[in-house]
Amino acid sequence: MRTRSNLPKTMAMWAACVLLTFWVLCGVAAAAEEKPAAPDKAPHLAGVTILNRYKCDDGYRLYSSRMTEVAHLIDIDGRQVHQWAYPQGKSWHYAEMLPNGYLLAIVKDEEIIELDWYSNLVWKADTRAHHDFYRRPNGNTIVLSKETVTNKEIRPDQEDWTCSYFVELTPKNQVIWEWHLHEHVKEMAELVSSQADILKDFAGLHTNSVEILPENASGKKDRRFRAGNLLFSCKKVNTIGIMDRKTEKVVWAWYVADMSAQHMPTMLENGHILLYDNGQKLEQTRIIELDPITKAIVWEYQPEDKDTFYSRTRGSNQRLPNGNTFIAESDSGRLFEVTPDGEIVWEFLNPNRHPSRSQERQPLYRAVRYPRDLVDRLLAKHAGTRTRTRRTR
Repeated sequence: MRTRSNLPKTMAMWAACVLLTFWVLCGVAAAAEEKPAAPDKAPHLAGVTILNRYKCDDGYRLYSSRMTEVAHLIDIDGRQVHQWAYPQGKSWHYAEMLPNGYLLAIVKDEEIIELDWYSNLVWKADTRAHHDFYRRPNGNTIVLSKETVTNKEIRPDQEDWTCSYFVELTPKNQVIWEWHLHEHVKEMAELVSSQADILKDFAGLHTNSVEILPENASGKKDRRFRAGNLLFSCKKVNTIGIMDRKTEKVVWAWYVADMSAQHMPTMLENGHILLYDNGQKLEQTRIIELDPITKAIVWEYQPEDKDTFYSRTRGSNQRLPNGNTFIAESDSGRLFEVTPDGEIVWEFLNPNRHPSRSQERQPLYRAVRYPRDLVDRLLAKHAGTRTRTRRTR
């Protein structure tokens, strides 16, 4: 009798719960339909935001914020495993770790410095360094620097103007080689279709990359691409070129009308050139893989939504051992890794904020991936050691 007498109440309560649940679900669905989620640009996020361990490279990454004097070495989880710092009240243009764990850094237009693992200064050169350098196996350093010149042949109306040049320095700062780009403008112009642009736009001598070519497949077929030659990029005239180290002549150049403000051409083992096309004309950045012999683009990364990848200035690209490409979208302070099919399998957002605009991430110039075994050996070698602070100038 007791059970029978309470049954209507129980059923009524159950019905009310079902009805309430229905109303809640309908309300949630209606709200979701009426207010679709807006794209979240997530300015508050920092660190690793995408991680596919099965598809991304397991190496370490090095980056340096554009307005600091610190370089950070992180693992794929975004954890910092080491850093170098050398505060002088300035900022670093670019920093790169050497195989021995030392760090080279450019203080733009002032100097290039080398720090040991403990951030002690071990070498510096007072030169108008900018954008890039190349440490040779013999310890010499090729630095991209600036000079003030007069060249009436290509600029008859002006006495003094600034352009880039390459200088090779020994560890004792002896200058053993120089190559002055303004002396080779006509050679470069003769190799591309934009001759007039190169000859008239002397800002085109603003150069942002230097690389000594490694052994590569194209170099075995064509002397222009042989190991030891120098690959460079002239941003303002949208041209990259190769200089023969033996003849010191420009022997190859590439220009296309829709490429603009490019950075970091780098020769791959397969003989192709990987290139960061900033895309200022179209306001969309892309990564290009170019066959330098045929001058055909054989691969590119360019998302359909141009708002998802654009860095008006700066940028870097690096082909990884697993076939993926590591990219710095510099202006937004974003690093990411894409597969050959364009899938993003790792993403990192710079945690350093702009000093005057706290809602913005600091930009980056480049980022470099290092093999896991190399970094692990360095970390093991220095494990338990105390950081030394002695410096010499």
